[in-house]
Amino acid sequence: MSFSPKACLSRGSRPQSCPKTPLALVLLLVACLFFHLAGPCEASRATLLVPSKPSIESPLSVTQATEAGEAVAKPNEQEKSKKSADEVQKSKQGEKNGSKSNESAGKADAKPDTAEVCEIVDAVNASIQASIAPQQLKEEVDLLIVGMEAFRYRGVAIDPPRIFTIYRFDKDAENPKRPARREDRLGDIEEIRYLNQKAWGANVGLDRPGLYQFVIETQPWWSQSEAGYERHIVKTMLPVFGEDWGWDLPLGLSHEIVPLVRPFGLFSPALFAARVLVNGKPAAGVPVQVFRINTEKTKVPTPWHEEMHLRTLPDGTFAVVLNRAGWWCCTATREGAPLKGPDGQPSPLKESALFWLYVDAQGK
Repeated sequence: MSFSPKACLSRGSRPQSCPKTPLALVLLLVACLFFHLAGPCEASRATLLVPSKPSIESPLSVTQATEAGEAVAKPNEQEKSKKSADEVQKSKQGEKNGSKSNESAGKADAKPDTAEVCEIVDAVNASIQASIAPQQLKEEVDLLIVGMEAFRYRGVAIDPPRIFTIYRFDKDAENPKRPARREDRLGDIEEIRYLNQKAWGANVGLDRPGLYQFVIETQPWWSQSEAGYERHIVKTMLPVFGEDWGWDLPLGLSHEIVPLVRPFGLFSPALFAARVLVNGKPAAGVPVQVFRINTEKTKVPTPWHEEMHLRTLPDGTFAVVLNRAGWWCCTATREGAPLKGPDGQPSPLKESALFWLYVDAQGK
């Protein structure tokens, strides 16, 4: 007799009359189908906030500076050759007029050489200063804001953030330990599609050199697996024209990760350390997750290999080795103030501070 799950629950039938082995097999098949369709329920959802480039460099590199120096020096070399030819002629004339004239000519020779070197140095310095530290820039960068299961490289639709703020640090500011400028740019965000899901983006103009820090705060969302709300406060950095002042300074957010290792210019494997702050104070024992966007969809032996888990030390610090190139995220989670749930009753809130940084591959 063939087994039918419907027959087991039909009127007048009793569960004990059904074969036990097929029932167990059906339950196993249903469970497998559920996990195949739903995926692992513990997959971490991250809020991605990354610029279109990890840094913006000055168009004048060291090589270009050398070439600029050579370009300035070339006309002077030609002029110097011409002067040398004239001096040889004068020297021959001086031999006829005696050693005294030769001595005077020698003194005259030394002055143009020193003046020419000074002219070359001044010209190169002026060229470098004009290119590296202009008063006004016309640079821009695109910011991508996406909900994501990072290891699976799978998009998750998200609502627009409730806060989008840009900070710029300047070591020459009146108070260099505070941002020289703070701008609310929520109005610049536009809806886009990424990984076949609703996402958000912004094009940001950069008019001054400096270290830019971008911050978003997401809308709270209901998590079925957590039976409560979740909210992300996300931060990333962008050095512009070689300026790195401020990478280790806090922004004064309610919950943030502050680097102890400069978070750019890193080669894999890279040691990264940071401190978790809650209301400006070090937070001890906070759970931290560290993971990378697995764009290659590389398979791993076990789910434990998908991300690293650790806790902050008594001084709020943690350290980790980022062993591959790509975008990495550190997430520190704490309990926030409860919010009103779907049933009208207070529901728990998990608030996470996220920090994104890029690691380059060796030899690139």
